[in-house]
Amino acid sequence: MTIEQYYRWINTKAGKKIKDFMNRLIPGLMPEPVPVRVPVRQEDRYNRR
Repeated sequence: MTIEQYYRWINTKAGKKIKDFMNRLIPGLMPEPVPVRVPVRQEDRYNRR
C-alpha cells in the first residue's frame, strides 16, 4: 500500500473508526498526518523580470 492509498483509505468513515480503535489498543500506532510548511524565498519572487 502506498502512502497516497493509505491517506485516501484512512480519511474514509470506516478508516477513521478502524484508526481510532487501533490507536486505543496501541497508542501512536497510526499517527495523524502533519502538514509541513515549506519556506519560500521572498527575494526570488520580486527579483525576477
